[in-house]
Amino acid sequence: MILVIVTVASHGVFAQSPGVRLATRQFTAPDGLPYLEVQAEFMAEGLQWLVGEDTLYRAAVKWSVVVFDSTGSVAGFSKATSRTDDLPAPGDFLDIARIPLAPGPHVLELEVRDLGAPLASPLTHEMVVEVDAPLDVDISDLFLVQGVAPGMTPPTTLTRSGLEVLPLVDQRISDDAEFVLFYGELYGTDLEFGQDSAFLVIAGFEDKNGNWAEGTQRFFRKKGASVLPLMESIPVPSPGIYNLTVQVQTPQQEPVMGRKLAVEVVGSAVQDAAEAAAVLSPFVQIHNDRDSLLMMLETLLPIAEANERRSIEYSLQESGLRPLQAFLDQFWSSRNPENPGAAWREYRREVAIADAEYGACPNRRGHETDMGWILLRYGRPNTTVQRHNGTQYYPYEIWHYHKAGPFNNRRFLFYTPQVVGECFELLHSDHPREIRNADWLSVLRTRELGHSVSQTSMNQLGQKDTYSREEPEDLFFNPR
Repeated sequence: MILVIVTVASHGVFAQSPGVRLATRQFTAPDGLPYLEVQAEFMAEGLQWLVGEDTLYRAAVKWSVVVFDSTGSVAGFSKATSRTDDLPAPGDFLDIARIPLAPGPHVLELEVRDLGAPLASPLTHEMVVEVDAPLDVDISDLFLVQGVAPGMTPPTTLTRSGLEVLPLVDQRISDDAEFVLFYGELYGTDLEFGQDSAFLVIAGFEDKNGNWAEGTQRFFRKKGASVLPLMESIPVPSPGIYNLTVQVQTPQQEPVMGRKLAVEVVGSAVQDAAEAAAVLSPFVQIHNDRDSLLMMLETLLPIAEANERRSIEYSLQESGLRPLQAFLDQFWSSRNPENPGAAWREYRREVAIADAEYGACPNRRGHETDMGWILLRYGRPNTTVQRHNGTQYYPYEIWHYHKAGPFNNRRFLFYTPQVVGECFELLHSDHPREIRNADWLSVLRTRELGHSVSQTSMNQLGQKDTYSREEPEDLFFNPR
């Protein structure tokens, strides 16, 4: 995204570009089908605010969400214009889109245009969301609530159960707050307990070890219904990272189901320091879930420098949201100062490709495999040789790069000792930064000979024809 500052009126307050906090929550409609709720909070500091003769401020954005299924077809969309009321000062404002979707993985594409700066480039963002199949007895995603008001006629996008419920998209709470509201929906408790039959809901904050934070646990008595809105208040714990946990139990306190939401409680001193710090880039502000952002940072390991890898693997593991956002901002701003957001989105697309192409390994996502790692670090190979079948060796692939990082003409040989499957491991490379295995050909032969690698090496001594190469050697040293 190119940031453009445009003056469109003599009365106005100007900022760099639109910014948005984004959260997705899954709920179930009365017909039993799932829908995705996209909560978008538009940042005041990233918009052009117009000032009228009455000295009141106003702003407006046009925003759209397009969702694609795994085949690339459009599975759902929403387009809306969100406008502020006349305000005495600029402020963040929120809108919600609700999109029915079938269960399965989807790609969500967001676009936000500032109507006060029509010549500015829009903010764009892409993310992967997984829609779960609803259960007969289930609980929706949870979210924190920053405000409640009487319901409006006609209902608005904020209307829930006859009230206007304003979500807190940024899942951070100040420790100055004594209590915090949360919202969720219970489904099928009439099937589990009987219509109007009593059951228990327990809510509170759990620490990283799964223990209830002192003084936060609360018990609520509820009655079975097909859909039961749940909006309750619980005490705020001391500063730290927690899970807001909701559990449904029988009257005998036997667990039935539960749901968690990652939340950070921020101390006043930390909050003041964060507000005094430099404003994060818009592409960073959109990531406001601490656990999701940490997982995203871990995808940077293949291209990170040694000190950055240490930060991701150690120091950032227990950090709050703000340090994670600051790391992501610095990481891409140092690599692409003119357009760090575009570089980050391009890399996320490559991660998605690696996950799709190399995700067959058990307990590992595609970008965590050897092939995914090399793909993300050096890009796509110039030539690829695949020998998965019809070979006397273990199935193998050879990737050749004209340029891999600072080095020219480098090769990577992957193989799968499991024979069946597509989980290939890096066996050998002539790249200085990667694995070197002088006995790689013997390892490939092990399948045919049925011996260990050391036995294979001994059996081959003195038997090699020095005037010819075996097929893997020829393909490795003469890629084509």
